[in-house]
Amino acid sequence: MTRVTVVIVNYNGGETLLRCLSALVQQTSRPDIIVVDNASADDSLAQIARQHPAVQVVPLRRNSGFARGFNIGASRIDADDGIVVALNPDTLPSADFIERLTAPFANQPKVGSVAGTLTFSSNPKVIASAGIVVHRNGVALDARVGEALDSLPAVESQPVFGPSGGAAAYRLRVFREVGGFCEPFFLYLEDVDLAWRMRFAGHESVWVPAAKARHDYSASAGEGSALKRRLIARNRIWTLVRCLPVEIWRRDRAAILTTDALASTYGLATLDPALWGRLAALPLLAPRLRERCVIQGQARVSWEAIDQWLQPPVSPRRLRELRQLTGNLANQSTHDKR
Repeated sequence: MTRVTVVIVNYNGGETLLRCLSALVQQTSRPDIIVVDNASADDSLAQIARQHPAVQVVPLRRNSGFARGFNIGASRIDADDGIVVALNPDTLPSADFIERLTAPFANQPKVGSVAGTLTFSSNPKVIASAGIVVHRNGVALDARVGEALDSLPAVESQPVFGPSGGAAAYRLRVFREVGGFCEPFFLYLEDVDLAWRMRFAGHESVWVPAAKARHDYSASAGEGSALKRRLIARNRIWTLVRCLPVEIWRRDRAAILTTDALASTYGLATLDPALWGRLAALPLLAPRLRERCVIQGQARVSWEAIDQWLQPPVSPRRLRELRQLTGNLANQSTHDKR
C-alpha cells in the first residue's frame, strides 16, 4: 500500500488544529501526520503532545510561511514513492477524505496532483474551492467558489488546472522533481505557481468532488486582511513572471496589463494594500526572471498544452463580487465561533 503523509503547517492553530488532527486519526484510510510549527505563541505544541503523541512535530524557530514550512515537512518523509497531502490546520476533513483524495493515484499514472473539495465551515453546503482556475488576464481563483455543494458532478474525478494548497495531494516524487513550493512566496498563490510547474513537467491534475473538507476560510491571516491582499498581489506578479509562456503573454498582455492598471488605479484611490504588494514585487524581479529561465527551459510540454487550461478574462466586477461573497461567508464563520 502506498504510504500517505499529511503535512500541516501550523501557526497558532489552537483548537482548530486539534479538531483537524482528531479527524485525521479517525480516517477510513489513516495517514502519517507531520505538523510543522511556525514558532506558534499559543500552546499548540503542548496540546499536540498531550492529545496526539503519534503526530510528528517539526518546530521552527521563526515563522517561515506556508511554502517553506511545507517543504520542510515534505523533506522529513523518507520514502520517494509515496503521497504527500497538504491540509490547512483550520480544515475539518470528512471521515473518508484521505481515502477518496488519494484514490486517483492508483489508476491514473499521469496524475501528479489531486484537488479536494473545500466548503465553508459556516455553510458546508457552499463550495469554497474545487481546485484552481486560471484566467487569461493572469488571475487565478478557486474553482466553483460560491456554488452549491448539491451541484457537484456525479463523477469520481475530473480534470482541473491544479489543486488548492488547502486540500491537495501530490505524488511525492513529482513534488520533489519540480522543486516543491516556491519559498519566497511565503503565503498565497504558491499552489498556483506549483500547478503551473507541474503542468510544464507534463503531469496532470484532477479534482475529486467526494473528497470533502470544511474550511474555516482564511482563519490564519484573515479573509480580506491587509496581509492577504498584499501577498496575493505580489505573488500574482511573481507567478506570471516565473510561469507565463511568452507566446501567451504576447497574445494576452492587453488583458493582463488592463487588469493591473485598473487594480492599481483603485489601489491609489483607496490605499488598498494590494497596491503595496505590487510595488513590493518589483525589487525582486531579477531572481524571479532567473527562475523563469530554468522553469521554461525544463518544460516538457508545449505552450499550447498549457493554453488550453486558461479561461476567458474575469472582469473587475466579477472579482469584486467573488471577494465580497467569500468575505461574507468567512466573516459568518468568525461570527459563528463567537
